[in-house]
Amino acid sequence: MQEELRRIALRVNWFEPPEQVMADRDRFLVYFMQYCLDTDVPVMRKYFSDQQFKQALRNRPPGIMDERSVAYWDLILGG
Repeated sequence: MQEELRRIALRVNWFEPPEQVMADRDRFLVYFMQYCLDTDVPVMRKYFSDQQFKQALRNRPPGIMDERSVAYWDLILGG
């Protein structure tokens, strides 16, 4: 596991081990899109494609992302 991804996983989902969070890519990306820092975005985009982000957004579990974050990422990713 890349150390920079591990640090991000710890920050965006502080209540589970990073390995557990990252085991489900879509769930990890949803937590990231909700709780990321601006400085994390270039790091994550090195590892994940726009298509992977779009898939995670489409398949997001209820209760993690607020509507503002959903709208922001939908705009950023081009719907």
